[in-house]
Amino acid sequence: MSVAVNNGSSMRPAPSSPHASTPGFTLIELLVVLAIIGLLASTVSLVTLRGIAQGQTAACQLNLRDWSTAFYAYAADHQGHFPHTDDFTRDDKSGWVPNPHEHCYLDELPPYMGLPAWRDYPDGRKPTGSPWQCPAAKFAEPSAYGYDTAHLGIRSYAMNSYLSYDFAYGGLGTHGGPYLNTLRCVAPARTILMFDQCANPTDTATPGRKREAGYHSAQDATYISVRHRKLLGGHGANFLFLDGHVDWRDDVWIRTHSDVPKPGDWEWLPYDYSH
Repeated sequence: MSVAVNNGSSMRPAPSSPHASTPGFTLIELLVVLAIIGLLASTVSLVTLRGIAQGQTAACQLNLRDWSTAFYAYAADHQGHFPHTDDFTRDDKSGWVPNPHEHCYLDELPPYMGLPAWRDYPDGRKPTGSPWQCPAAKFAEPSAYGYDTAHLGIRSYAMNSYLSYDFAYGGLGTHGGPYLNTLRCVAPARTILMFDQCANPTDTATPGRKREAGYHSAQDATYISVRHRKLLGGHGANFLFLDGHVDWRDDVWIRTHSDVPKPGDWEWLPYDYSH
């Protein structure tokens, strides 16, 4: 009688083929994964851009607060008066002028911030960045401007031009004497001192190209920029008010229908012109 010997070979699993099929993703699963990745990427991008914009707005407001500190430091040294919006003697560096308050704030205030006066920077080497330019300001090609930006420089902040006593205010009359006595201002918490002026000829809330964007030291409401966006709001601008506080606004130009405000418009006029 023969006995069969089992060497165990019948119990061994067959070796797997390297070409055997394995489970994979279906086309629908791949599309879902790609859609999720795209959504996450776009969300991260939006959050990043929003964070950058908020940082630029905060930096801009800090620039205006620095100007505010300098304005009031100057006023403390000059019996409550501010320096002028412009300078009747911009080319006279001798320091002599009939009324010292007629020197422009661009030349009088920077030393209070540890900086040279604007006129002390040579033409062609005017400063950029803080506190002269808002970090959110976007500039156009030089040919878009009506002046030589490379030679004269661009500033993205402007003083309220209606604060100047030498303006006739559309028939309101002029006020001689030292410029802008802060003690006479009627509504300092409402009256604009400085604001975001357009640095780009098309970066304004009002229609029309502004080829002098960034040139003048003081401007009217038609040069307000709209480069800052609120988280849940539209585009607006940062404003420094006479009492020193800074605020984002998106409604100032809506009520401004003329280059010249009317008496009693405390956003632009500092004094009571009714008497």
